[in-house]
Amino acid sequence: MQTLIPLRLLEVNSSLIWHWPHLQEVIAVMKRDRFNGLVVHQQDLLALLVLPSPYCLHGRDNLLRERQERLLYLQRLYRYCNLAGIGVWLQGEAFPHGGKLQEKYPEYALIENSSADELFWRNFYQQALVETLQHLPGIDGVIVNLPRHQAYRANWSSTLPYLYQTLRSQGKKMVLRDYIDDDAAPWQLINALQVLPPDVRVSLKAVANGYRPGFANNPLLTELAGRIKWIEFDMWGLEYGWTLLPCYLLDEIQGRLSWGENAAGDRLEAITGRLSWEWISNSSLINSVNSVNLHGLAMFGREMCLSEKQAFHCWLTDMLDHKVDVAELNAFHQLYTSSYEWMRKTPYILGHVLHHYSQVPESYAQAVQLLQLHARHTEGYLAASSLFPNDSPDTGREQYQQLLLEKQRALFLAQSSRSQLHHILQCVDIKEDKGALFKRVWDRVAYYTDMFDAVAKGVAMKLMLERYGSQGEISSFELSRQIAQLRQVAQRIEEWLDKEEQQQPHYLAMLFDPARLMNLADSLSQD
Repeated sequence: MQTLIPLRLLEVNSSLIWHWPHLQEVIAVMKRDRFNGLVVHQQDLLALLVLPSPYCLHGRDNLLRERQERLLYLQRLYRYCNLAGIGVWLQGEAFPHGGKLQEKYPEYALIENSSADELFWRNFYQQALVETLQHLPGIDGVIVNLPRHQAYRANWSSTLPYLYQTLRSQGKKMVLRDYIDDDAAPWQLINALQVLPPDVRVSLKAVANGYRPGFANNPLLTELAGRIKWIEFDMWGLEYGWTLLPCYLLDEIQGRLSWGENAAGDRLEAITGRLSWEWISNSSLINSVNSVNLHGLAMFGREMCLSEKQAFHCWLTDMLDHKVDVAELNAFHQLYTSSYEWMRKTPYILGHVLHHYSQVPESYAQAVQLLQLHARHTEGYLAASSLFPNDSPDTGREQYQQLLLEKQRALFLAQSSRSQLHHILQCVDIKEDKGALFKRVWDRVAYYTDMFDAVAKGVAMKLMLERYGSQGEISSFELSRQIAQLRQVAQRIEEWLDKEEQQQPHYLAMLFDPARLMNLADSLSQD
């Protein structure tokens, strides 16, 4: 059968890319699921791989050793991948400004105008990067993130062509990535592409802002006529629980791929699935309960006609390591499909975002900002609608009642799914370690639901009081009681984390951060 999407890539965005056993595990998954491209992603990758400048004197020997070790590692990697028919791509910032660049190029800190900045990047690309790429002939291409523009820095229109020329001179493809997560991003990406030739690919997120389940497809996929397009899926779950929480996306992924194929046609060259996140280590998707989403992405990338439940059945057979009968399939499928609705209701208020990278807001001010920044078009809610509008207490009171029903539904789904899981584990033949994994994950569901239930009600009450006063029918006493409830939830979560520390991933304490909850409670109590 003809492959639907020619390139199917996995992105490793973690310090674990430099740990050979981890990449061997990733490549084994790629072979099994027939991915044919590996993306090695670090924000400062270009700075990491180039030689230090002549002005770098402090620690130069160590920087040279580090650089040589990284190059040797990548050479080994692409030789290993090429034997399996897997291409290797590098990804990083087009203009790295982090500590590694400052360490290797101390003169960069002295740049004070756009002309000097343009000259620096021209030399960086045409000399340092050229020399680096000559050591990496087996790399297919480079994916570059477009960062926010900084004052006194050169315009992208004057610097990106130098990067393109360097890559093409070394026989590498260039992919420009939609990376900036704000309202200006589409315009900046379009402006940057205007100065680049047609063979420069553009990599677009499946969802315009991050990857939030249930959000509308990225409208840029219908634009940029003539450009070869890639679609990115965050499989790790930056916006839906860091692999620590369940969120079943197979039906959504299939729909997005079908829409993307219709929108881009033969211009759709690749899909990429991100396995990890650079700022959280030891957190690969591969061994999580959400690996089902990765499996589905791979299968739908090859064959769109496969049903969502067939893809789930295939994954469940691998997960349980035995032939799965109809009763087992239906029980697990029901458990998983409910997780999608649960995630769409829990860290939101009527479709408006209430979380920051899956964590609770750290303050009331941040909560208000989040609620204003993003809303989604979803069942029953319109993105254009305003949450608790200033001039309509009646609408605000109605929305508050809807919020209470939404959180009640989330609590029901959390409790019901835990009961379902316990019944399944009693009836299904499952290995002890896999059963323990499922139990840990669905135990987290209950705590996450309680946490956002308290947060949503506290933030909503504060908004109602500020905007409507007594007309909102929320009293200061009720808000104070809700703030006390929020502090109790924080205390309960802290006790749970202490008790479970040795059985849970270390970064669970970041996702369920009691200090953030206490800070939010404190900010809600301020006038």
